[in-house]
Amino acid sequence: MATDVQRLSGRDLENDLTSFHLVKYGPRVDGFLATAKNSGTHWLRYMASHAIAHHLDLPPPAHSSGPDSDAFIGHPKHARVHAAAPRIGSSHNIPSRLIAPLAGAGLVKLPPTVVLVRDIRQALLSYYVKWAEDYSLGSLAEFVRRGAPGVRKIDDAWWFIRFFNRWGEMAQALPQRVIVVRHEDLQADPGGQVRRVWAHWGVTLNDADVEAAVAVSGRDAVAATLDPTHGETIVPDAEKRQAVRLSPDDEAHLMELFRQHLKYDFAYGLI
Repeated sequence: MATDVQRLSGRDLENDLTSFHLVKYGPRVDGFLATAKNSGTHWLRYMASHAIAHHLDLPPPAHSSGPDSDAFIGHPKHARVHAAAPRIGSSHNIPSRLIAPLAGAGLVKLPPTVVLVRDIRQALLSYYVKWAEDYSLGSLAEFVRRGAPGVRKIDDAWWFIRFFNRWGEMAQALPQRVIVVRHEDLQADPGGQVRRVWAHWGVTLNDADVEAAVAVSGRDAVAATLDPTHGETIVPDAEKRQAVRLSPDDEAHLMELFRQHLKYDFAYGLI
């Protein structure tokens, strides 16, 4: 029977041979947003979209989810909505480790990329509250202790380890092309982080643009503007989320997992 290390290595190899999302879509976009699951994707996209809409005097998206939210930042395969606006691709993609050396050698051109991350422990809790029933994740203790990636693709601790490791490598190898934004820093200074994000994508926001972003910042703003026809639960119920906590044993298990397998923790103190 394969060990966790062997299964993780197998998934990594598969990813390295097949995951060239950035290379495929890079020429079609002006920038890229790669986000870890349950780390504030819709929140950052909604704020950043309102900032650029104000900057260019264009209509901002009315919804924080669904097709309308895709007008400025969305899947790179979708058509550009506003000819005058930058088109930013967005996904949860984990890139092949081959991309960084290829880009460093000038063999592929990558768009300026922003990576959004969150303390893995908090992202896991948010993910669990959102998907426990739909994906039959079992108890929180069982979810935390899932084995390394197998056939079924659940975004467990192993997924986050792989996301952090690959994007950590990219940010270290290509610091001029890849910057990292932490969910917690976005909470502390949403305006400053949105300004930083757009600067990396080549746009200098003014104070009024930033104010337009901050005006739609936060959990309540996102929840209030979700597309009612979209279906997916974007913002987990606040009471359910607060009721779910890691036990000391859960915390210890995760920290040991991170100690063994996590190479980049973006200053979260996980390793």
